[in-house]
Amino acid sequence: MLTLQGHVGTGLPRTTFQEPMAVESSQAKLDRKELNKGTQNIIVLRYGPELLNEIAALAKTKRLYDAIIVDSTLSGYLFPSEILIEAARLSRGLLELSGALIFLKSDKATAVIRESLSGMMTFHVFDNHAELFDYSPSLTKFIQTALGNATSFVEESTDLSHQVLMSSVPVLTVNGLNMKLNMESHHKRNLLLAAIDNYTPVVTLSNRLVASGRLKSEDFFERLKELESEKAIYPIFNKIPFLVNCFKSQTAFTIKEYLVAGGMLTRMQLDELLMEQNNMPAKQRLSLGALAVKKGMINSRQLEIALQDQAFYGQTEESEKVKLGNVSGEEDKVQSLVGHLGSTDPSNLLQNLATNRESGVLSVECRDQQFRALFENGKISHAKLGKLLGNPAVIEFASVWKQGIFVFIQRTPPADLAKDNCKVSKALDKLLLDAALAADNTEVTWKKLPKGADSVLEKVPDKEGHLDNEGLTDPKEKFVLSAHERAMMRKLWNALDGLHSLSMVVRNLQNVTTADAAAAIDRLLSYNLVNVPQVDLNGPLSKFQQLVKRITETIGVERSEAFLRLSLRDTLGYSGRARVFILSRQGDVGVDMAAARTAGTSLSVVLQDLEDWQVKYIEYATQELDRTVLLSIIKEVHNA
Repeated sequence: MLTLQGHVGTGLPRTTFQEPMAVESSQAKLDRKELNKGTQNIIVLRYGPELLNEIAALAKTKRLYDAIIVDSTLSGYLFPSEILIEAARLSRGLLELSGALIFLKSDKATAVIRESLSGMMTFHVFDNHAELFDYSPSLTKFIQTALGNATSFVEESTDLSHQVLMSSVPVLTVNGLNMKLNMESHHKRNLLLAAIDNYTPVVTLSNRLVASGRLKSEDFFERLKELESEKAIYPIFNKIPFLVNCFKSQTAFTIKEYLVAGGMLTRMQLDELLMEQNNMPAKQRLSLGALAVKKGMINSRQLEIALQDQAFYGQTEESEKVKLGNVSGEEDKVQSLVGHLGSTDPSNLLQNLATNRESGVLSVECRDQQFRALFENGKISHAKLGKLLGNPAVIEFASVWKQGIFVFIQRTPPADLAKDNCKVSKALDKLLLDAALAADNTEVTWKKLPKGADSVLEKVPDKEGHLDNEGLTDPKEKFVLSAHERAMMRKLWNALDGLHSLSMVVRNLQNVTTADAAAAIDRLLSYNLVNVPQVDLNGPLSKFQQLVKRITETIGVERSEAFLRLSLRDTLGYSGRARVFILSRQGDVGVDMAAARTAGTSLSVVLQDLEDWQVKYIEYATQELDRTVLLSIIKEVHNA
């Protein structure tokens, strides 16, 4: 899966073609020049009505790109699938091998990647920028520039990728050994080249050169990339997304997959090795890694590191999920903890770090959520989970999270985590007690609902004014609710629309803990201010679709489509609720639940609008059909 993570930036020029043309305008040439100053061959286009024309114009230049980024942050990320398919078709001849066409939004992305020389394209969906970064960290700067201030994504979200990079060991190739033996100048690259000994990890090399003042941090990584591009060391950066994805998905991998994904072998070299391996007598047959060493494609040290990576990052669900790795050198010692929640729960993880008196940053990622905590000599001092800061962040993590990838690194805390508003004021043992109580209370509420946290609720009109009653009491304990507790009830009441599950509602609210939400839900249920929707959209929608189909067969597609559009306009006009309903040129009828959420409507309202639309459509159909025939069709569909 493709993964790329972005920062916030400004000012990347964008090409703007008004129509397909073989010769670029002077401004487009200028833009192109600016885009390709660096080592990356990337172009950024803005999504709009001329997008396909712009890509077609690019195709006429016969130039290949590492990535074509389509900035769709202003389009609402809503466009016909035909646009994506046609853009991918046009881009097939525009992308380098492993190049990507990326439709980018401020919080997610869709990509089509050229996986082979024959032009085979694969489709990838990324729920968040963390997944994007893991696929290709090298595109970070271009992504941040394309998005500008549209994203709140921060660099510190990449702790797992950072851990893989910092624990990697650079290994010199034959070319690298020759360069090291014949160094003549004091080039910055040579400072790093001289320090590489095939056994020292990146973190130790960085500490030695950066701490001594011989290299700046950004220069160190630029020099490392430079050595990789000159084939002085075996590839490091290419293997990061592969290892991260395998570790996150708990997927075992073969050495063959590792060597190709990491860029140490080309697919052509792999085919040669497999052919030679298959032609060997069974008793003399070498493993693929050993054969690659024998043929001089990699050396034995690189194969040893490949096997270590396979053992550490290629964990399956049955294997040990928590690994403690020591990375040590003469001048420093760095310890990191990497693993999956499951074999250890959040409370145990936090307690272990406290017991061992660790200092560093804990980062736990699950889908598009991230919990981070700063430890100082075993004491948790700062915490952040989305918009939950300090104590609530720790309680939410310890009481709710069941899955995730955790990484603990001894490093300087990120700026956003070290802020005063993220400070933790309670001792960890008290926070864990609060979390246990919160989990118990939440479970009691979820058991009252048909699907627990996955249940869907919608608000009931507050005819008695409970939510405005300052003397409102807790239904069980009978104490007067605080202003905060009443505000929480109103916030949940407003957010429940009969479309989102409760877990999704809590995530969308962002600054509400699950425990607070469950308490508010429990009170809303007691005061009959919410209920579980009893309506079923599928049945009425299916009946309407059958009715439209039968009438269309009688009066034709054009007339039926016209009646559907006129009746929808008469029913809902051009409101947001009207955009909830889908109508194709063939007269197909559907409902877009995502649009329903955007419009802020409920399932009951969608159902009522659908019934009103159907009534109005039948009225129009009477202009073309005999009343007896129409009643017969309605009766037949109703009884089906």
